[in-house]
Amino acid sequence: MEEKPSDRIIDQRIRNRIMDAVRTLADGDVGVRREWPDEYFESFYDWISDGSAMRPNSAVTSDERTMLAELSLLLDQACKATPKVMTADEFIATGWPSRIQPAARQALTLLLYRGRFIEDEEQAEPFSAIPWRCSKAT
Repeated sequence: MEEKPSDRIIDQRIRNRIMDAVRTLADGDVGVRREWPDEYFESFYDWISDGSAMRPNSAVTSDERTMLAELSLLLDQACKATPKVMTADEFIATGWPSRIQPAARQALTLLLYRGRFIEDEEQAEPFSAIPWRCSKAT
C-alpha cells in the first residue's frame, strides 16, 4: 500500500499546480485558445478560490501569496465582466486576457525564480528554474 504523502509534499505539489495555472494566464490569448475560457479560469480557481482565498501552504512565500491574491482579484473582475459561456475568440475580444497577462507574467516570474518542487520528496526550497550554464568544451 502506498504511504500517504506528508502535508509538506502536498503543499509542494499544490504550488507546482498553481505555477501551471499561472503559466496558462501568462500565455494570454494563446493560453485561452489552448484551454478555452472555462479551464482558463478553473485551472487557477482549483487552487486559489475566487476572492483571493488560499488555504495555508508552507511551500508558498508571503510575496508569492500576495501576488497570487492580486492576480485572483483581477480574475474575479474578469469573471464578473464577461458572460458565463463564450468561445475562446469571444473571451479574447473582451480584452481581459491581455489585461490579465502582465500580472500573470509577473507572478509566474516570481514563482519561477524559486523554481518547481520535487513532488515525492520534502524540500525546504525548490530547485532553481534558472538553467545551469554549461561551458562548452573546446
